[in-house]
Amino acid sequence: MRVLSAGLMVLLAAGCVSTRARHGYVIERGESALEAQVGVDTRESVLARYGEPSVRPALSDDVWYYITSATNSRAFYNTETTQRQVVAFAFDDDGQVTGVETYDLSDGRSVDLVDRETPTRGKELSFLEQLIGGVGQLPGPQDEAGPQQ
Repeated sequence: MRVLSAGLMVLLAAGCVSTRARHGYVIERGESALEAQVGVDTRESVLARYGEPSVRPALSDDVWYYITSATNSRAFYNTETTQRQVVAFAFDDDGQVTGVETYDLSDGRSVDLVDRETPTRGKELSFLEQLIGGVGQLPGPQDEAGPQQ
């Protein structure tokens, strides 16, 4: 009985373990931040140094975004973002770096999602009506040519 209760306690404690994860661009060892010199670095040098950006706008190639975030989740609780860093490299038409901006979690904004529903035409059926709605409906008679139209 003690072994069973000890095993149950271990399983319950395992559910409380938090899971940490990192997403996006990972800063390499020896790097403290993503940097580029304005007027000196180009798209090619940034690409060679940091690799492909996390986000490239589809219609213009003026800004590249390198995004990294760290999350923490525990059991059935909502996942919490503990760290986020967005580095934006701006380029001119010649491909030269014109600016580097760094944003963190405090620069973000909370976005409320719209939870409205679009009404649809027709009758809303209850669970019971859906369950027994097809009872008694048999397929129509068929002739030798196939099903009737």
